[in-house]
Amino acid sequence: MAGVSSSVGPDSGDGFDPTGEEEPPARASRWRVWLRVVLGVALGAGAVSLVFQAAGGIADVQDALARTHPLWLVPAVFFEGLAYVLSGVRLRRLAGPQAGLSVSSATGIELVVNGLGLLTPASPAEGLAFATSELSRRGLPRRRIVFTLGFTNWFSFRIFYLAGALNLLFMVATRDLPVDSTWPLVAAPLVLVLLAVTAALANRPGTAERLAVVVGALRFWKPRPTRQARRAAGARFHADAMAVVGPPRRRVRIALLSLASMLCDVAALWFILIAVDARVDPDVALLAVGAGAVAAAVPLLPAGIGIVEAVMPAVLHWYGPSFSAALAGVLLYRVVGTLLPAGAGAASLVALRAHRQPVSNVQSADPEA
Repeated sequence: MAGVSSSVGPDSGDGFDPTGEEEPPARASRWRVWLRVVLGVALGAGAVSLVFQAAGGIADVQDALARTHPLWLVPAVFFEGLAYVLSGVRLRRLAGPQAGLSVSSATGIELVVNGLGLLTPASPAEGLAFATSELSRRGLPRRRIVFTLGFTNWFSFRIFYLAGALNLLFMVATRDLPVDSTWPLVAAPLVLVLLAVTAALANRPGTAERLAVVVGALRFWKPRPTRQARRAAGARFHADAMAVVGPPRRRVRIALLSLASMLCDVAALWFILIAVDARVDPDVALLAVGAGAVAAAVPLLPAGIGIVEAVMPAVLHWYGPSFSAALAGVLLYRVVGTLLPAGAGAASLVALRAHRQPVSNVQSADPEA
């Protein structure tokens, strides 16, 4: 799923905060990684088994797959590929001209992070580690790399929640939902308000300054800088962040790239559902993709395997298609949106490493041009 990027958070190993201090990335121990893999495979296999039982057995799903119209898969693959290209353009803009990223290189990094990286044992840390290494090799300072990857997810997730909230309000007004409509009527406006408030706060230097003061005070196990020094670190943090995202016009362009990438992913699912005779309206496809993205965040399961295959067909089945046809569509969507990008990410990883050159030789035009 290219529309929503891998998270950059406490487990991503970026070790960066608004106090201005950086820490070396923490590496998960090998036994924890393999324990996660084993538990994830077991849970995923159990979930997949239950899903096939709910669909009437493997035979019904196989019949639905056998009736697939292959020509409809062509636009699905095209739009999924376009989603990654748009994400690559967004990464290129955020990294800036000093990174020397071409659109193809930036798309390759996105495929490694959000394609191959989602299926690795320590996802998403391994994909993010490669992106950090590749951008660092291109001469981008570590601070700028953290901001670049962080804002990639900032825009991705905010557009995801914005589109999801607006879609929920539209669906509440026009059709029934699989759940009681009370919570969407409460949750969707709340999400919109939170998005507006956090955007306003993030735009103010004082927010970063106060956050740096609080974070610095809470880190009692380390030497505590003076309040003035912490405020100055917060101010530098905000100035560096604004330098990455640029003026409002540039932020709008990056947000539109994120929106277009997400909608291309939704379009891929929509065409796949047409291919398996499980036609739904675009708003239903968007709801299903949103539900699948939330399900994919379940810990231990790489890319939410098993849970996604349970949640998305249930949402689609509510709006008309048989469960077996809906499951067949979701399985094909996982091939197009998860397995193919993972394969392309592996190829991109090899290509980017094979074509590495000294940073001094990297030249690039400004991606804003």
